[in-house]
Parts: sequence; C-alpha cells; structure tokens
Amino acid sequence: MADDWDERFSWAWDLISEDPARRDDAHLRLDELRLARACATTRQQHEHASRRLLPDGLWTESRPRMPRAVRYRLLYLDWEVRFPHEWAWHAKSWTTKKSLLRTFHHRADELPAWVRTVLTDLILSVVARPHRLGDERYARLARVLADDPLRDRLRELAEHADEGVRLRAGYLAWVVGRRAMPEPKPSQWRDYLLQQGLAEMPTERAAPILSQVDHGHVPTLVRCPRCDGPAAAVCPVPGPAGQVWRVTCAQCPFTATRRPEFRQGNRWDGSPVHDPVFRLPLWLQQPCAGGRLWAYGTAHLDAIEQHLRARVRLADGAAYLPAYQVGLPDWMMPLGRREELLASIAALRATVPS
Repeated sequence: MADDWDERFSWAWDLISEDPARRDDAHLRLDELRLARACATTRQQHEHASRRLLPDGLWTESRPRMPRAVRYRLLYLDWEVRFPHEWAWHAKSWTTKKSLLRTFHHRADELPAWVRTVLTDLILSVVARPHRLGDERYARLARVLADDPLRDRLRELAEHADEGVRLRAGYLAWVVGRRAMPEPKPSQWRDYLLQQGLAEMPTERAAPILSQVDHGHVPTLVRCPRCDGPAAAVCPVPGPAGQVWRVTCAQCPFTATRRPEFRQGNRWDGSPVHDPVFRLPLWLQQPCAGGRLWAYGTAHLDAIEQHLRARVRLADGAAYLPAYQVGLPDWMMPLGRREELLASIAALRATVPS
C-alpha cells in the first residue's frame, strides 16, 4: 500500500518546489486530474481520478498512521504554509486542513519523532506568516508538542522585526505556558491582544471581496486589447447556454463573451496579473516594494486599503482579518510597508476613469 501512495502522489512534491516551473507543471497535473474526474462516465473512473487528486485522495486509506499516508498529509499542510495562494487556487479545502490538524492533535502521543519535528517546523512557519483560516488549530497542536526547543524558537521570534510575527509568537508562547486554560480558540487571541493593549478593530470589516469577484458580482477592470484603454469591465450575463462572462470596452467597439469553465490563476512572483476568464491584463496593477500591487477593481482596491489601515487586523474581534479575503500576498503584510502600499493604492485609484 505504501507504493500505492507513491504511485499516486510522488509528483506532488513539486508543489512545494522552489522552482516555479516545477510548481507550474504540478499545477497542470492537478488540472488534468480534475478534468479527468469531471469527464468520468462511470463510478469506477470517478473514484480512480479522485484517488489521485488532492485533497480528495488523502482520505482514501483507512489506516492513517501508515508512513506514506502521513508524509503526503504533511505535504498538503506544508504546501498551504509555503505557497498559500497557489494552494487556495488549485486545491483549497479548509475542512481538510482542519481535519488533518485535528487528527495530528488527537494522536500526538502516537506520532514518531520525525513527524513531531515536521509539525513543530510547520507551527513556527505559521507564526512567521499572516494568520489564515484554521491556524488556531496549530496553537492547539503546539500545546501537545511543546518542548524546550519550541519555546526557545518562539522566544527568538518574539524579537522579530515585524510586529505581526512578534504578536503571534508572543500569543503562542502565552498559550503554551497556560496549560490550565481551555483549548486555544480565536477568542483567546482577542484576550491576549487586550492584555497587550493592542485590541483595535477596523471601523468596518471588509467583505469577502474575492468570492464576489469569483462569482462575477464585482466588475473587474482590464486593459482593452484593441485600444489599450482602462474602460473594459468583466461581469456575468445570461447567455443561450447558461451564464457567460462579457468584457465590453466603453472607449471602442471591442466586446467578447466566454464561459468560465476553467479559470487560470496568476503567479505571485511580481509578473503581470491577468483576469482569470479572458486572460486580459488587469488595469489596476503596478510594481511596488519589490512585488506587484494589483486589484481586480475599485471594490477590491477599497478592501485592500481598509485591511492595510487596520493596525491589528481583527475579524469579529477574534483573529487577523483574513488576508485571503482581499487577496494579499505575504510580502504586503509587514507594517513597515504600509505607507508605501497606501501611496501606491492612491496612485492606482487616480488612474480609474470616472
């Protein structure tokens, strides 16, 4: 059975490769598997494709303590930590993430030393990045894995230059040192910030703008391929065979429609960004702080600005306002870059036609 896991998922190690080309090939493999499952005509074909697809194939084995099964489940968690935006686009499953962490938490006493080491490294990596949905389960895991090396490394992170890293490291050390408290939960993060005098709510919580964009509820400004103007917008309209997306330029006669069956993502390496349906360059984008600041439209730009202006980004008073809701990469999260980012946002907003 171990060989079966390797046969199904050995290619998945490229998902966490530092080589973008290898990651792109692995993403294409996932797309091909997803297409094969969608085209399956029998139950057997559907199950065959699902067993080779992430995250579905992670649950096909009834004995989760098998070494190969554990390795690939750790790989899925590692992928979410290292490349969260690629993970969210190609194989997002918050339920799977939480379930895997819950399983490791409940079976912590049975885990071999190498698994505990990998989980400890994941916990520290999570501390060093912006908060994401389900990360409170890493805090629960830290309490059962806590040892002197973990505490020492948390003390090192508590001296980090970035305020967000210092806060998360201090919170985790606070949780680990109070074993009599209930299991870590988002409200404890709020309590910790209150003790530090840092609980500051944004005036309004930003809506999950990326979900609205994905469903076509928010127009997307793109660059017209004919006149190179900024007046092209993408929105869903009814078509003869179901809903289609239409791009129409207000400055020239260009128009086009397309069904959004397969949407392509963007790389987060500073290269130009395109809309996922027509693959036209977004109008709202420019280099900034060594990366690329971009937004689908003015509503997305407003959500990014609101997120950046909150000193401690809270969601319902419980946790950092999730960056995945507004599409922020990790390089934008350090507070020291906020003023430069806000200036770039103002510059982009000035290019939007009235």
